[in-house]
Amino acid sequence: MQMQQNISLADFCTFKTGGLAKYFVVVKNIEGLKQAVNFATQNSLPVFVLGCGSNLLISDEGVYGLIIKIEMKGIEFEELNTNTVQVSAGAGEIWDELVEKCVEKGLYGLENLSLVPGTVGASVVQNIEAYGGRVQDVVDWVEVFDIKTNEIKKIPKENCEFGYKDSIFKKESGENLVVVRVGFSLKKEGVLQFGYKDVERLILERGIKEVSLQGLRNIIVEIRKNKFPDLKKTGTAGSFFKNPVVNKKQLEDLKNLFPDLQYYSCDQNFLRIDNGKETSENAENFRIALAYILDKGLGLKGVREGCVGSHEKQSLVLVNYGEATSTEIKNLAQKITEEVKEKTGLDIEPEVVFWN
Repeated sequence: MQMQQNISLADFCTFKTGGLAKYFVVVKNIEGLKQAVNFATQNSLPVFVLGCGSNLLISDEGVYGLIIKIEMKGIEFEELNTNTVQVSAGAGEIWDELVEKCVEKGLYGLENLSLVPGTVGASVVQNIEAYGGRVQDVVDWVEVFDIKTNEIKKIPKENCEFGYKDSIFKKESGENLVVVRVGFSLKKEGVLQFGYKDVERLILERGIKEVSLQGLRNIIVEIRKNKFPDLKKTGTAGSFFKNPVVNKKQLEDLKNLFPDLQYYSCDQNFLRIDNGKETSENAENFRIALAYILDKGLGLKGVREGCVGSHEKQSLVLVNYGEATSTEIKNLAQKITEEVKEKTGLDIEPEVVFWN
C-alpha cells in the first residue's frame, strides 16, 4: 500500500477543481482496501471513496481524511441459462468500457447507458439512468466491503434501495459500505429501448428502419457527444441537478407557465417524444424536465459568470471554463436554485456529491 499525503484532488475530479487530500491511496484488491481502512481506523480518519470523480465537487479547502481511489478490475461472463448471461465487473472498471464489451458480445441491457462517465462501482452508488435505461433494471447483486466490520457482503438487488439516482450506498444506512464488485444479468436476445425523445427524433430524422444493438449504442454515443462537453477538454460533472418530482396540482401549475413542458409519470423512466400521451391518468407524481424550464422558461442555458457557466447545449450541465474554483461553481448552482424557486416554486436538488 502506497500512502500519499497532500495530493491535489483537482487531478482526480472531472470538474478539475478542489484542494488537497490529507491522505490518498489507490487500492486494486481487497487486501489493499483492508489495509487502507485499517490505516484510517488507527488514525481516526474519515474515509472517502473515489472512482473517476465524475459526479463530484470538492471543496477548495480540500478534504481532511483518507481518500481511497478504487481501481479494482476484472470482468467475467457466466451463462446462467440459454438467454441470460451474468456479467460481474470490478468496481474500478470504467463504465463505458464495460458497456462496449457487452454490446460487442451481443448482450442486451446496458446499451442505453453508453458513454455515461464513471466507474462500475459508481454506477450502482448513483443508480445511473439515461436515455430510457436504468442500471437498477439489470443489476443482480452488489458485493461490498463493510469498513466497520471488515466483512465482504453480497447485497441482492432488492436490498440496494434503488431510487431515482439514489441507492442505499448514498444513505446513512450504507455509509460504511464500499462497492468492490457488481453483478449484472444481461440477455442474449433482448428488446431495444429507443422511446426516449432524443433517440426517437434521431431515428426519425435519419430514416432508420431497423436499429441493431450496436446501432443503438452508436446513436446514444452520438447524442451524448453532441449534447455534453468533452471531459478531456472541459471541467464538468455532467448534469448538476436532478429532475424534480411534482404532484398533479404542481404539474398543472407548471404547464400553465410552460405549456410545452416535458414530463412523465414516476412509473415510467423516460421522456417520450409524444409527451403526455402515455402518461397514466391515475398517476399521482410526475418527474419533469428541469432542462426545459432552465432553458425555455428562465433563459439560463449558456449563462456565464467568470469562468463558470451552464453549458451552451445543455442547461443542466455546469462547466468550469478554465480557472474556476469549486466555490464559484457552488455559488452559480445556488443562484440557479434560488431563481428556480422564486419563479416556479420548485425546490431542485443537486445530483452532484459535495466533499467538504
